[in-house]
Amino acid sequence: MTGAGPLTAHRPERVAVVIPGKNEAERIQATIVAAREIPGVDMVVVVDDGSTDATSAVAMGTGALVVRHKTNRGKAAAMATGAQMVAIREDAQRADGGEGFTEELHAEPRVPGHTGPLPVIDDREAVPRALLFLDADMGASATAAHPLVEAVLEEGVDMAIATLPPQDGAAGMGIVVRTARRGIEKATGFAPTQPLSGTRCITRETWEACLPLAPGWGVETSLTIDALTAGFWVKEIPADLHHRATGKDLRGQLHRAAQLRDVMRALARKRHLSPDLGEEEAEVEEEPQTPSAETLPAGSDDHDEAKVWAGVAPEVAEEQAEATAEARRLTLADLPVDGEFSDDETRELGDVDVDALDARLRALKVEGLFAPDDVVYLAGVDLGALAARLDEAPVEGAFAPEHAVIIASHLDAGTPSIPEGVTTPLSADEYTSLVIHAAVDAENA
Repeated sequence: MTGAGPLTAHRPERVAVVIPGKNEAERIQATIVAAREIPGVDMVVVVDDGSTDATSAVAMGTGALVVRHKTNRGKAAAMATGAQMVAIREDAQRADGGEGFTEELHAEPRVPGHTGPLPVIDDREAVPRALLFLDADMGASATAAHPLVEAVLEEGVDMAIATLPPQDGAAGMGIVVRTARRGIEKATGFAPTQPLSGTRCITRETWEACLPLAPGWGVETSLTIDALTAGFWVKEIPADLHHRATGKDLRGQLHRAAQLRDVMRALARKRHLSPDLGEEEAEVEEEPQTPSAETLPAGSDDHDEAKVWAGVAPEVAEEQAEATAEARRLTLADLPVDGEFSDDETRELGDVDVDALDARLRALKVEGLFAPDDVVYLAGVDLGALAARLDEAPVEGAFAPEHAVIIASHLDAGTPSIPEGVTTPLSADEYTSLVIHAAVDAENA
């Protein structure tokens, strides 16, 4: 448990369940039925994230509200779509008078020209529902998420995170868990037991404070960091939930490789966090005449360079900071990236030699553009060693940028061995999965 108490001003009384899923036609019905049995739940939304089976049809047949992505957009996008659908339905209910709508007759009209009944709307409609995110494959065990709902509705917890018992057939991927746990602890001081747990109940105020979400499988890591740094109460709660475990086959390895990539990206976005208030106050007391940096808004991704140094000659500092940041961004724009660098990312790169970095990145056996935060990470990696590893890999064609980032994070694990019976050349996905497998073996050795 973390935090001193609830920060959310208006406590929710009801819960909307959001179930992201892809190709879960066999399990989604049981999950929906079980979710409805949780006290406090009065809405279930299923987000079909590009399924090729009957997931949407089964969910609709079970009475859930269903939203479908035409293509697979990832877990974070599915969660965001589900939350948006809940908000849309709530707006519609309020426009219609809400579930608590009644009509009250009055002898004298209260509105000029109005002689009929006046609406009386249940005040609960004004407080948005809490969101409970469940995996689509939990089946009947989904009812065991009720302690999370109780914590939010009754205890005042702002985000309750489920800690699950050992799952049958689960193949350990300690490196992903450890990476997420260490990153969260470094950013917040909190070391979660299960940092990748996606089963969470969260108030809407907390949810909205954590937007925008980190993409893909980094969403849990990002949510935890943002909620804690914004001052919300986060609590881990044991729940007897069960879902299909990720195995040790190639598909399972690729899934964990994607998790690691997204967790690393999420942590890269959270590198610049405001210092503890106590530390800043101590600095001010020791040197009261020395201008100090203004405290950054906790959990924010987009810190304005000018505001950071607003305490030092405001007008001059603002102009200089803006000019410096803009000039640096223009220089960095020449790198092989698919977007603009944020102020945080620009500062993280510091005085790196952009021309040299550009040459090393373009020399990699990679096809496509890197995300800006991946470039920030790669700037601190031995790109010469990475280039040699990619060139020597028995892979047909080029690697994708995300493959290069994953391989770069495991250069010290050594060259992976090719299992007997596996023919080469491999695909980039297959080789990357072997790198992940070798890293896991090294960690467990």
